[in-house]
Amino acid sequence: MKKLVIIYRVIQHYRAPFFELLSNDKNINLTVIHGPDFKKTKVVSNKNDKDFKSKKIFSIKLKYKTINGHGYMPISPFLLLELLKLKPDVIISEGASNLFNAVQGFIYCKIYKKKFIWWSLGKIQNRKKSMLRMIFDRLIHYIEKNSYSIITYSSIGMKYFQSLGIKKDKIYKALNVVDTYSIISKLNFKIKQNSPIYKSNYKFKIIFVGALIKEKNIDSLLRAFAIMNNFNESMELIVVGDGPYKSELIKLKKYLQLKNVNFVGSQFDNIDYYWRSADLFVLPGLGGLAISEAMCYSLPILCSIGDGCEVDLVNKKNGVIEKDMTPENIAKHIEHLMNQDLKSMGRESLRIILEKYNTKNYVKKIIESTE
Repeated sequence: MKKLVIIYRVIQHYRAPFFELLSNDKNINLTVIHGPDFKKTKVVSNKNDKDFKSKKIFSIKLKYKTINGHGYMPISPFLLLELLKLKPDVIISEGASNLFNAVQGFIYCKIYKKKFIWWSLGKIQNRKKSMLRMIFDRLIHYIEKNSYSIITYSSIGMKYFQSLGIKKDKIYKALNVVDTYSIISKLNFKIKQNSPIYKSNYKFKIIFVGALIKEKNIDSLLRAFAIMNNFNESMELIVVGDGPYKSELIKLKKYLQLKNVNFVGSQFDNIDYYWRSADLFVLPGLGGLAISEAMCYSLPILCSIGDGCEVDLVNKKNGVIEKDMTPENIAKHIEHLMNQDLKSMGRESLRIILEKYNTKNYVKKIIESTE
């Protein structure tokens, strides 16, 4: 049995199901090593019971700011000692966002001739590198080029790593998706039980789901609604999520006099109540996971450049990718999409999830990267 250690900053709720599936593989003995929560951020561990071995180790919580936003990195000074105890055959480590700990995993593998795998999105399109990233780039590239293999989120990531001279057969695309199997299973159960969905007087419902942070560009979505005054009587925006930018968005809603924008807060167990009522999903800024979640609910997609997965998930048959998400462009695309066959586009979204990018494919690619 292969001893596999995954080094991650925290065990996010959307990663936990994949770790559970990996631990169920009869050929893998999995341990996930992680740091503490960064409270009041997205970098927090899943609080539900875990069906896999994990260990939280002492870490100094490093918080920093760059031109691209806030960063959160655990510095775990005793990680190398923990690896010496566990004696893994393979280490998979989160990439640059967990660099200090990844370096320790890399050193262990080089000393003991074990497999080190770098797990990273690679590069976000149209984003300038911060000064901090440029300082560490040489070290990061050295690790990437000398890893046993690379796990990346998307075709964009594959191209990036190939541009560094890494051979294509060493790069594995585990497309960054949610636990599609669980979502679709729960959805089918809810439909059979005739569970209620969100209803209002508005005929056309647009949904945004995600953290309410500045990088999501939600203010542009609100401004787009202000532009489309002629649709105000028939169209509603449902904003699902919470975050530090929420108060600013509510102020903007009042300033723009938008009656058709509904902030419903964070939703977890009953989030399908809102998803199932929607006609269109819009992601105007950074992100990616919510796209695959929306596609599980058979929704067409309007999104910006995110973590790269949008290039694989969204095509002309199921949505639109807009690089320049100005309020004017968002309004233009929404007005266009309202006149399309959205049911057909939604069916294409679901087909892509069922046939190509799903839980099973995700775990399969991770396992292949270790072989």
